[in-house]
Amino acid sequence: MKLSRTWMLLLGTALGCGAGPGSSGASGDAVTAAQASAELADGQATSSLNPQAFDPHSRPFGTSMERWAEKLWDWVYSIPTAQNPLLDTTGVDCAVGQPDGPVWYLPPVVDPGPGVVSFTRTCTIPHGKALLMLNSGVLNDYPCPDPTFQPADGQSLFEFLLAGAQGGPDSLNGMSFRVDGVKLARIFAYRETSDDLFTIKGDPSLATSLDGCVTGSTQPAVSDAFVLMLRPLPPGPHTVVYHLTDPHGVDLTVTYQLTQQ
Repeated sequence: MKLSRTWMLLLGTALGCGAGPGSSGASGDAVTAAQASAELADGQATSSLNPQAFDPHSRPFGTSMERWAEKLWDWVYSIPTAQNPLLDTTGVDCAVGQPDGPVWYLPPVVDPGPGVVSFTRTCTIPHGKALLMLNSGVLNDYPCPDPTFQPADGQSLFEFLLAGAQGGPDSLNGMSFRVDGVKLARIFAYRETSDDLFTIKGDPSLATSLDGCVTGSTQPAVSDAFVLMLRPLPPGPHTVVYHLTDPHGVDLTVTYQLTQQ
């Protein structure tokens, strides 16, 4: 059986068979920085929920939030273990592999296990970039070494992978998110779920550090995650903090000390 939990602090172990994030190729959805101002989310000039962030299920820069989550996974899985920003708890690798365009990705961190745990990452964000943050979620990929990791008779691969992914977000019983001390409302509304299979191509080194199902070739996957996109912050220092708890004793706080150029 595959266990894949990758929460903005991966609340779960991603080394099991089939914990793999990915996205169906970022090139087709690329948006240049020059286009950004003209494509600010369909109807999202202002937010009806939190002014700091684009609304759940909106389309920042012409791309759905569900697809942005998949693109973040695709980025994470493309980077070798030694410099992978998800596996870095300090922020030293936060700029590795960042795509061109109007959005800067801030990844999850691997699950530290039960108990009260906190991490602080420090990162400098280029001027005018929105911030894409995956607070908690699961990426379920296929195939895996376990021969029993297969859809049931009559079950599609999408249905099979999605059923395995949904357990992670479903298990959260507490979550909060603050930007410069201001608490965002209704954070559980920011859940984005794949509506179809997408693809990832994980770096082979991640098979032993993150996801035992990574093959180094293109693989189908699904994502179910709490993900939000912050609007570009004013130049200067900023603090972003999210806190997660689950019934199994996880009590996790992640602090980002950000400098917006």
